[in-house]
Amino acid sequence: MSGYLDGSISAAEYQRGMFDAMKVRCTLSEDESRIVGLAYHDADDFDPEIRLEHTIEEPELRARVASSLHELKALGIKAG
Repeated sequence: MSGYLDGSISAAEYQRGMFDAMKVRCTLSEDESRIVGLAYHDADDFDPEIRLEHTIEEPELRARVASSLHELKALGIKAG
């Protein structure tokens, strides 16, 4: 998340990373799971080429990632 926000990875790399991360089993609290689940859905809703009712553009993705990262940090989680 922070890599995307600081520009060290692209939106497409962030999206791929979220999809890959969801394939890995890990133990999360209910709050962590909710935040990560929303971040995954935000990544899934991002499409730079296709405009549908549910797709979001990069500025919206960036805002949502920042919100998710803020929430995770508030829980004491270091999210990369």
